[in-house]
Amino acid sequence: MKRERITIQDIADSVGLSRNTVSKALNGQYVPSHTRELVLNAAIGLGYKSYQKVAAADSENPHRRIVLIASKMLMTMTFFIHVVRGIESALSEDENVELLQFTATKTSFFNRLVDYLNDNKVDGIICMELFHADYVPKLIELGYPTVFFDFPIYVSATGNYDIVLPESFAPVKNLCLTLIGEQDCKTFGFVGDYTHCTSFYERFLAMREAVFLSGLEYDPVYSIIEKDSFPYGNTAELAKLFAKMPDLPDCFVAANDTLAIYVIEALKLLHKKVPRDVLVVGFDNLAEAKSHEPQLTTFNVDKTGMGRKLLSVLLERIGHQRQKTQTIYLQSKLILRETT
Repeated sequence: MKRERITIQDIADSVGLSRNTVSKALNGQYVPSHTRELVLNAAIGLGYKSYQKVAAADSENPHRRIVLIASKMLMTMTFFIHVVRGIESALSEDENVELLQFTATKTSFFNRLVDYLNDNKVDGIICMELFHADYVPKLIELGYPTVFFDFPIYVSATGNYDIVLPESFAPVKNLCLTLIGEQDCKTFGFVGDYTHCTSFYERFLAMREAVFLSGLEYDPVYSIIEKDSFPYGNTAELAKLFAKMPDLPDCFVAANDTLAIYVIEALKLLHKKVPRDVLVVGFDNLAEAKSHEPQLTTFNVDKTGMGRKLLSVLLERIGHQRQKTQTIYLQSKLILRETT
């Protein structure tokens, strides 16, 4: 005998989903399309409310067109290959979302972008490696729902956007404190332009915070914090700067794994060995961090998970455009290897 009143919990029990997921599906909020179809079919079969109301809810999940904007060719960069794959993996679960891509060049980028967004009737934007302090506020002012993967440190703006980035401050600070306490490290240097983005800045601050909390002094003579225009990938140029230091620090903290590997190779040119002469720490846990000799201590970031998170945050932002900007951190995990 059919019950007089079917509840959301009844539907959730029948399909093995949470009540919250079922509620989202019935109220036009984002859930993967196959999940939505499962819930709606169950609701109709159980006699929940009326077929017309459920069908109306189904029509509230329209086709979405989003664009991925980047300032570089992401598929040539190991880290971002995995992040984009995460986005594509999430997209494969929902045929109602279409992904476009736009590469921002330095010349006439913004005017072309505005035309592109208008011509393609874009619903939302994902930004990667876009940190220009002039362009980002102008992009926010356009009003499109946007999620930024990391963010420029010199921009403070209100608008219709969120920020997703890997946790940097606490993990780097805690590792530096451990190196101070257990390996008697007293001097630290940072390698990389800490003004490049929020994540780099937080890693730089974390290193300095650990030094401060341990009653030590940070000496900038041990850091190489030139602007991005400096040829960090030229190990001979890096080696020249190392040779000018009065001595090497006990530990170099690099902004990411790529820079950390350049540091190690530059030190080899000076006949210095890691970790015998100096410790080196990276970030991101690229495949090269494990294959390099010596293997690099770093922090793992769930790169595909980051991509999936970027998409889910954007779809939530599209559905709730009046909510306040959020900064969302994804956990980073220490990977201890040979360089420490």
